[in-house]
Amino acid sequence: MFRHITCLGLSTTILCVIWSNVSPLAGLLGWAGFSGCTAYFACPDKGWKGVKSCVFTLMSGVVYAMLTLWLGNVLTFPGASIFVALVTVHLMCIQSNIPLFTYIPGTFFGSFSTFAAGGDWIVIPSLLLGILLGLGCDKFGTVIFNWIGKKEEVPNLSEE
Repeated sequence: MFRHITCLGLSTTILCVIWSNVSPLAGLLGWAGFSGCTAYFACPDKGWKGVKSCVFTLMSGVVYAMLTLWLGNVLTFPGASIFVALVTVHLMCIQSNIPLFTYIPGTFFGSFSTFAAGGDWIVIPSLLLGILLGLGCDKFGTVIFNWIGKKEEVPNLSEE
């Protein structure tokens, strides 16, 4: 009857509508929260292991982007920003050899979100809460599934 994916979609809809209404009131970047949420769902690990993986990789992406923005302003030779970006992207890929940082798409999520935010530090709590939003959607979907999705159909005894 109810499949787990339907319950996950329902929980995600409910929690993301709440996030999209509450995040601006708290001065957070709603879209960056959705980036963190998407990173959680794209991560091969789920639950707290997935949260840990996302936190480490998204925050490393923030660091790389902030470093790129800072060095791009400090270094004045022609093409400095491109050079710095190439070096940091290379380092982002190399970090995949470090166990806590193997989820490289998460690093890129953190990096592009920081660039999109123009280097505003508010991207950090927005991304972190977005990761928790993803976990919440995942867990709430399971709760909904356990509540209504696994019930056996009761046969209609009046037809027998």
